[in-house]
Amino acid sequence: MPTKKLVLWLLVAGCAHTQRVQMDPITFERNRAGEIEVVDPAALFEKAKAAFEANQYADAARSFDRLIAAPDTRYLDPSLYNAGLCYEGLSDWPAAADRYRKLIARATAPAGDLLDAQFRLGAVLVAQKSWPPAAAVYAQILTRADLPLPDRFEALARRGLAQLEANDLPGAEKTLAQPLELFKKNQAIERLDTFFVAMSAFYLAEVSHEQYRRQPLRLAELDKDVEAKATLLLAAEARYLDAMKIKEPEWATAAGSQIASLYREFHDDLLAAPIPPELDAEARQVYADEVKQQLLSLLRRALSVHEKTVLLAERIGVSNEWVKRSNEQMEQLRKLLVAEPGKPANPLPPFKKDPPPLPRPRDDLHPHRVM
Repeated sequence: MPTKKLVLWLLVAGCAHTQRVQMDPITFERNRAGEIEVVDPAALFEKAKAAFEANQYADAARSFDRLIAAPDTRYLDPSLYNAGLCYEGLSDWPAAADRYRKLIARATAPAGDLLDAQFRLGAVLVAQKSWPPAAAVYAQILTRADLPLPDRFEALARRGLAQLEANDLPGAEKTLAQPLELFKKNQAIERLDTFFVAMSAFYLAEVSHEQYRRQPLRLAELDKDVEAKATLLLAAEARYLDAMKIKEPEWATAAGSQIASLYREFHDDLLAAPIPPELDAEARQVYADEVKQQLLSLLRRALSVHEKTVLLAERIGVSNEWVKRSNEQMEQLRKLLVAEPGKPANPLPPFKKDPPPLPRPRDDLHPHRVM
């Protein structure tokens, strides 16, 4: 839609000379009916803001985009940010990322607004599962010398998660260890929010969990591989327990659920381990039955931890996807463990290894104002 700017000049008669005063620019736009209308940027901004607050994201986005294209640059930075929020509300991640990138590239907004835009750009890239670009955005945030410690915790936790999802396990491990070290150094100096510290501890355990998953069980080196897998299981369990010790409810229940899942996975992995090929059919069946019987202790351990996780959640009043997962697994394990002797038990359904979506507590859906 073409726009035109008209700069009004006011001539003020003085005693000795004439003064010229520049007024605010007026924008004209041709509407869909072909009529020329005057656009008042202040009124359009308030209209867009009201539409956003009414969850009318498409209408708000159109208005903010009109302000982005308008000649009055006072509205450009807040409109870029707010348009990004609108496109997030519409789940149009590429459009949201485009607006945030333009705002960041201009570098003219207040420092706090630019930081918000960087965090939101990172979250939008995560929503698209664009893990390496997301990690790069959080790395850029971490270069800021004036970054407050709570924001540093968040950027490190989110960068570590992006690196983990991008299969950069060494990078993720290095990044996720940093918030824990910073927390230990600073917790005696100031009272700190522990959400992202606990998140870092949890995903540091997930690094070990993923290392466990990648350890194969090969017939030629079965004893060695089983021992290696058990060692990795214990390393992951220890890190999950460290996450629980931070006592952040969301991540404590997540860690408890994942400890139980470790033992369930170990059971499933050992049950699926290769059987010596030299055994005949009858011997193979005896071997498989014996292994299955011996592995029931792992299922009992998994059930016990799921039960404790659910009790913990009830005691502290937490209800989330991790608790839901523990409840589902708990019921499945109970049915299996109480099966009648000699009666074939129904197999457990395939285990879901993908973690639930990460909560996004930073999301403050408040449009930025014109400074």
